[in-house]
Amino acid sequence: MEQSILLVDKPVGFSSFQIVEILKKRYKKVGHTGTLDPSASGLLIILINQATKRFEEFQKYEKEYEGEFILGMTSETYDIASPPLIKVENNKIGIEQLKKVSQEFVGEIQQIPPRFSALKYQGERLYKLVQKNVDITPAPRQVLVKSFEIIDGTNPIFRFQTVVGKGVYIRSLINDLGIRLGCGATLLSLRRLRIGDYHITQAKKIGELFD
Repeated sequence: MEQSILLVDKPVGFSSFQIVEILKKRYKKVGHTGTLDPSASGLLIILINQATKRFEEFQKYEKEYEGEFILGMTSETYDIASPPLIKVENNKIGIEQLKKVSQEFVGEIQQIPPRFSALKYQGERLYKLVQKNVDITPAPRQVLVKSFEIIDGTNPIFRFQTVVGKGVYIRSLINDLGIRLGCGATLLSLRRLRIGDYHITQAKKIGELFD
């Protein structure tokens, strides 16, 4: 592995920023190539010193995720980081219907990012504007979903795997699936397995970073 690139298996509960701050105690210049929410785990690529100049290169790489979602529930953040807003009881949607509908989201699609995200609007993070009660809806943008597979599960919880291009929010993908089904859906868990040719099996745990 290249000396200036560090692969980290980020645990649930840590923000990407916190991982960077930990590593700044050892390295002069540190950055990461793609944020993972605190509630998500998996591969975080850290660029060190001169490698930070390669940020744009890593942004172009596809990303692979696996996770779980629950049908019949929505939340402001599109995941379980915020309280549920709506619950739909006795939903009878089965896995075969889910597999079929999920394919409608494969290809180039229009996606609206979550309001609770680190995207910037007029120089300020969206989630900070929402916390200040600023009423704002992010603009839709065209993104690429290369694959979206429902692996298994029993109503209301299902497991999925997806490969996506730059700028795709998996929370929005699951939320949009719930809207399409008419019952709502919320992301329960998410793990990033791969970025380009870099895989989670190559990553270090937090406790191994300074070994």
